[in-house]
Amino acid sequence: MTAATTQAKAPRRPLRLQAIALACLVAAVAVITVERTWLALALPLWFDESFTAAVAATPNWRSFVQEAYNDVAAPLYYALMRLWEGLAGPSDFALRAPALLAILAAGAIPIASRIKGLSFEARVTWGAMIFGWWGVGVLLNGRCYALLLAVSTLQCVLFARLLVVPNRRNAWLWAGVAACAILLQYYALIAAAAQGLLYLASRRREALRTWPAVLAFAPAFGWMAFHAPRLQAFSAGDVAWHALVGPAEAVGFTAFAFNPSSPLVLPLAAAVVLAGLLAPKASSESEAAPTPTGHLWLVAGAAVAALALTLLSGALRPSLTGRYLVPVAPGLLLGLVLLARRSARPHVAYLALVLIYLGVALRPSAFTETLRLGVPYGHEQASSTLMRHGVTNVVFVWDHKVAPVMAPSSLARVGAVFFRRAADPATVTVLAPRPGEDVNRLALAAASGPRPGIIWIYNRRDSPSAHVFAPRIPQIDPRWSCERFGEEALGTLACYRAP
Repeated sequence: MTAATTQAKAPRRPLRLQAIALACLVAAVAVITVERTWLALALPLWFDESFTAAVAATPNWRSFVQEAYNDVAAPLYYALMRLWEGLAGPSDFALRAPALLAILAAGAIPIASRIKGLSFEARVTWGAMIFGWWGVGVLLNGRCYALLLAVSTLQCVLFARLLVVPNRRNAWLWAGVAACAILLQYYALIAAAAQGLLYLASRRREALRTWPAVLAFAPAFGWMAFHAPRLQAFSAGDVAWHALVGPAEAVGFTAFAFNPSSPLVLPLAAAVVLAGLLAPKASSESEAAPTPTGHLWLVAGAAVAALALTLLSGALRPSLTGRYLVPVAPGLLLGLVLLARRSARPHVAYLALVLIYLGVALRPSAFTETLRLGVPYGHEQASSTLMRHGVTNVVFVWDHKVAPVMAPSSLARVGAVFFRRAADPATVTVLAPRPGEDVNRLALAAASGPRPGIIWIYNRRDSPSAHVFAPRIPQIDPRWSCERFGEEALGTLACYRAP
């Protein structure tokens, strides 16, 4: 009787441990979400986020299409944010709230999905890694990247299902989500192409029978064809602002793709996986019911191929930055989970991966440092300063290589976004400096009106003007006073003239 009771109670211990682990996981996710929400409430908008705010605030859909066309980014996120602003309003937190929700969804998608070949523990690990992967400051809250991570994660899940059951329904679902990812960020086209080619190569006849699903890409390809002239203008040699990808940059981008918050995450995760694969096998620690995972390896392989192709594109044209690697991240993280699944003690490997990714996201030092540094590259604080001093006419200077090809009306809308949000009637005049032009003198010459002001956003490392001509407006004309936000090398200058 005692032996029978002991045997009946024995299975409860793993369940109790699992419940404790899940409770700790939920607590960590809650703390990270609080930190991210705090940052979303406390920090002013980055310059890129102000683009989102400006496009979302367009008065009608006709002007929205024009603004979306003028920018280099894909249009879907802008369209969603325009709809969202009508519901939630134009505040900074309202602009960032969808990203906070999207990253929770991104982590929940693997956990809530039935994925052949992945146990519940493996799915939780994958979801926790995706949730911990997102770097708030790097990826900008009020931009498309959190939503893109969620959509790309769903795309991976649907691609795995399509490989297992290659029917038209699954093909349409995968293609539709992949098309949405492309309309969020054009580099998602590379991930979709890699998955599509692997699907065709591995499922052949079934893939050919599902060919009508290609029509789901029609809206994405149609918009890209319409947008092509603007994309060409932004990729011109004298405008492109990214460096070509060399070997060192490729290593850095690869580390970023596995985690944007710390370059140490990839070697730590690799060490966990390698240790697990080399350790003596313990059957009691291995997953009880191994199932075929060839389709999942194809998902991870497509991500590796897409990463390689993306890096190659950056080596051929100066057009790549780390944020553009979001579409490959879910598949790469799935690859780590699959390697952990094959280790001698998969549950230990799962736990180690979760601790690494959530530990990096939880770092109090990173949180406090972000609060201390604030937002050096943006003009919300500068706009507030000029409004506080009653400025009536603003000269807005985005000292960047792209500025000369931007539509002046679009830059004016961005420069005025915080004034309009505060119902301030100040007029905004745009200056787009070219190499060799001194913004100090150009801005002073353009300043007019009863209470003129200047906003100058610069990066002294590669701005067309500021890398040669240091900001020194008060030294040229003592009637002007300036406040700097950020640092001397990277920041924003808000200047106003005494009456």
